[in-house]
Amino acid sequence: MPPKCPATSPAMLPSVAKKTRKSLTLEVKLDIIHRHERGEKTNSIARHHGLTPSAVSTIFKSTDSIKKAVTPM
Repeated sequence: MPPKCPATSPAMLPSVAKKTRKSLTLEVKLDIIHRHERGEKTNSIARHHGLTPSAVSTIFKSTDSIKKAVTPM
C-alpha cells in the first residue's frame, strides 16, 4: 500500500492568497435591501456592489435586524 500524501490546506500553499472579509457599511446594506424590495435581481445587486450573490442573499435574510439598527427604539 502506498504512503498517504501529507494533508495540505489552501492556506499552506504559497501561490494561494488568503481571502479577506469585506466589512459593509449600514448604508450599503440598506441600499441592497431597497434594491431588492424594488424587485432588482440578486445577481444585478451583487455585481453593482462587487459582492457574491450569496452575500447579498445573507443580507436579505437579516433585513429585520438591519432595519432595527437604523430606527431608534
